[in-house]
Amino acid sequence: MNASQAWVEKLKKSGYKHQCSSVSSLAQIAKKGRIWQETIRRIGINSPASLFELGCGGGRYLAMLALNNFEVHGIDISPAVVERCQNYLHDVEKFSPNPIKVTVECADIFTYNSNKQYDLTYHFGVVEHFLESSERIVIWQKLYQLTKPGGWMMSSVPNGSHFWREHIRQHKLCGYDIPEIDYSVKLHEREFLEIGLQNIIALPWNYFGFLEGTVEGKLQKLMAKMCFLSSNAVLPIVPLPRTFKEKFAHGLLVMGQKLT
Repeated sequence: MNASQAWVEKLKKSGYKHQCSSVSSLAQIAKKGRIWQETIRRIGINSPASLFELGCGGGRYLAMLALNNFEVHGIDISPAVVERCQNYLHDVEKFSPNPIKVTVECADIFTYNSNKQYDLTYHFGVVEHFLESSERIVIWQKLYQLTKPGGWMMSSVPNGSHFWREHIRQHKLCGYDIPEIDYSVKLHEREFLEIGLQNIIALPWNYFGFLEGTVEGKLQKLMAKMCFLSSNAVLPIVPLPRTFKEKFAHGLLVMGQKLT
């Protein structure tokens, strides 16, 4: 069973179900997290730019971006998840005071074709589950084709080179139940360069984010949370080598530009 089939089976009955039940919940849904604040700051993308999401899941990022006046389209391979996503987006649109531009469809990126191109194409936690480099390159090439000249591709993947990675793998912690490759900054940069992206930005992300999912007990979880908050306030601005910072990061944020 390949990664696409594994996700379809895993998500048939549950998973990626978000809710919007009131006008008051819209402000929280529209709030941009740190990773989006950093992405927007780094590449200078502004609404009403068009964005494409691979593996959109329940529509969390689609809703947030649409409420921030971006035009967004997402695909997911799971019919059940797409249905949940459509229901969620319908509720968001129902309570939103302004029309939102968001669409979603069930599709497989390997066979997906579209004449539309986007200012930014992106994924969160999808591509690392394809263990063969040839499959990943096909996915990157598809996203490259969907990106406008001058536009950007963004990838958020788990960091496969932090010091606690092997422990997480062995004990299947942090939701580690579908195999994934051990991405490093160098490997991700190499794959982006191979498909022709330039101006690569690669950042270790979420320092010590893996701790809370690997410890038990209220005190241990509190200490893990404090370590997470303090390290993410300090490490991004401390002038240490990236290779050093990578050892403590739970994730990698990588961006590349498709030049004209």
